[in-house]
Amino acid sequence: MAIDLHTHYVPEPLVEIFKRRTFAPMISKGEDGKQTYHMPHGVLDFTSAYSDMDARLSFMDELGVSAQMLSFPGLFGADSLPANEALPICRAFNDHVAGLAAANKTRFAGVATLPVADMDAAVAEYKRARELGLIGAVLPNNFFVTLDWAKKIAPVMAAASELGGHIFIHPGPRPDQRPDLEADYTPMSRDNMAARAALDVQSAVGHAMVTLLFTDYLDAFPGISLHVANLGGTLPDVIERIDHMSITRTPDAPLPSSRARRVHVDCSSLGPRAIEIAVSLFGAEHIVLGTDCPIFRTDWSLNAIDNAQISDADKEGIRSKNAIGLLNSVWPELKT
Repeated sequence: MAIDLHTHYVPEPLVEIFKRRTFAPMISKGEDGKQTYHMPHGVLDFTSAYSDMDARLSFMDELGVSAQMLSFPGLFGADSLPANEALPICRAFNDHVAGLAAANKTRFAGVATLPVADMDAAVAEYKRARELGLIGAVLPNNFFVTLDWAKKIAPVMAAASELGGHIFIHPGPRPDQRPDLEADYTPMSRDNMAARAALDVQSAVGHAMVTLLFTDYLDAFPGISLHVANLGGTLPDVIERIDHMSITRTPDAPLPSSRARRVHVDCSSLGPRAIEIAVSLFGAEHIVLGTDCPIFRTDWSLNAIDNAQISDADKEGIRSKNAIGLLNSVWPELKT
């Protein structure tokens, strides 16, 4: 069996909210009856797979997935809205996912979405979410791309450390990165938009990893567990160059790669070769299963683990055992 720590959920109360909105996040319906979810930077086909959790359970059983951690990530465009708009959406998600998880403790856990444009409101909602039974929170990756920005979200990290909880760092914009909210906004047009967006996301995740691994930022928050999406972005691909730069410029300093095994990463939306490279840097014990379900296909990630040239023990750790160890303090019902 497998435990998936990177999945998404849009409960029906949010669907109704988004259908009434006229800008991202919103859901529109075409003449053909198909629904589209509008994010700050792109769209997704919106189907019942995001909301029908009875069907999700059957789907999980078919693929051998025993449990999912559910989130509403920053890329979906709610947490980076002005706080007065974000807070009702965040509360609706947090309330609903808490009820779902409480009724299915061995199958689902939820991480809260927070109104990050207002740190006081975000901290208050984190505390409320923990009281509801949520195991932590999902935070936008772009708050961690520099140390200065990471310090701005430190109040949430401190609350999580004090109260206990898991922090899932997922790609997503900060509130200052929402030009789509301006009245005169025109979507940027680029050649090969999807490919360049994928590169941009992975680059931002890599920058976040530099903040988390190569500074003392996390030392102030010993009470949290944490994982980062997408195998640490571009960091595994460029760590050798970063090491070589360190040897050239600061030969007496520890190699940056020696600090890489301080956080966990998930393998969402990547393949076997990427997993092999990540294992060499982070160690297999620091990698957990992520699929980005239902945006990407769950079997892709499961097959990527199966086809990676790593040991069977490492594969089993990535599928389930590493997640159990990582989340033991906040999700004790978790089992394979």
